[in-house]
Amino acid sequence: MNKQFFAALGLAAAALAPAHAALITAPSGLGLPTSLLDFETFDGLLTTGPVAVGSGVTFTGDAGSEVGANNRDLGANGMWGANGYFVAAAGIGELRFSFAELTAGAGAFVNNFAIGELPLNLVVSVYGDNNQIIETFSYVVSTDPFGYNEGQFLGITRANADIRSISFKGLGVVVDNLQFTAAVPEPQTYALLLAGLTAVGFVARRRRQG
Repeated sequence: MNKQFFAALGLAAAALAPAHAALITAPSGLGLPTSLLDFETFDGLLTTGPVAVGSGVTFTGDAGSEVGANNRDLGANGMWGANGYFVAAAGIGELRFSFAELTAGAGAFVNNFAIGELPLNLVVSVYGDNNQIIETFSYVVSTDPFGYNEGQFLGITRANADIRSISFKGLGVVVDNLQFTAAVPEPQTYALLLAGLTAVGFVARRRRQG
């Protein structure tokens, strides 16, 4: 083993983590391998939760939330409901998804109710282990008033895997195809791994010299 090997290993490890916290507007922005939930196993479940919606993922929402909704009028943003089931809020509300394992990034295909030309913000936030917001962004989703199932992918990535939950808030919010990254080691773990490999290389070299 040599210095070039360790340098390459360090670069590869750094490439596994997002560069910084950011709002992303495409699933590819998550970068790492992801898991996906499409809510097709639910059909009109009215619940505030908590309810398991997938392996290691729990849903909670405000009163009137529906998991497995199949029809929503989004006003000036068109209609949802011609392409399977999704999660929907009633009125102004929050839809939150919590993860059993901390993740470095999460997002979903979303939309919300719009009133004519009046811009209405859809707020996406991520929370840490202490239930405190660690990142939040507002975004105006604008789609064809005569369209069906149009929307925008919105998500957040972090430099470390410290996201315990992600929420979407607004007026008549709808959410589908939730995606989140696989758990990744913290930077300290990478440092320990590199230190261990260095020690192994040192011992192997001493044995060859002996």
